[in-house]
Amino acid sequence: MNYSIAVLLINPRVRLVHGIYEADEKNAPRTLFKTLDPSIKVDDYVIVPSSTRHKMTVNKIVAVDLDFDPDTTVDIKWVLGTIDRTQYEATVAMEADAVAMIKSAELREKREKLAAALIKDRDALMALPIAGNMLPPPQVPQVK
Repeated sequence: MNYSIAVLLINPRVRLVHGIYEADEKNAPRTLFKTLDPSIKVDDYVIVPSSTRHKMTVNKIVAVDLDFDPDTTVDIKWVLGTIDRTQYEATVAMEADAVAMIKSAELREKREKLAAALIKDRDALMALPIAGNMLPPPQVPQVK
């Protein structure tokens, strides 16, 4: 008997979910995990056991409440927990707002410095056709 599925036979609250490790959802291999967490849903990120580093990694949930094959020989591991990305996403958004303000301030400072430098040559600059003097001066009709 596959003892990793034994709990599925005795506790109806145990749910099976599919998780993926790769970003390509369409072609990524799916792995079955067990959970007692009724709130886990598709698109959640969960911590699952692995054979790497600290013996855990992150998977994205792509299917929930799956059925199981009682004859499976696959060792089905437990989900360690969910990842709440709310605070992380809020922090990243705040950082993006701060960076936008910094970029705006940098641009404004550069424009102000350029404007201050151009004031010194204002008369020569304003005499250039591109500064608005591209049209010939208006012709004054002559009285005969």
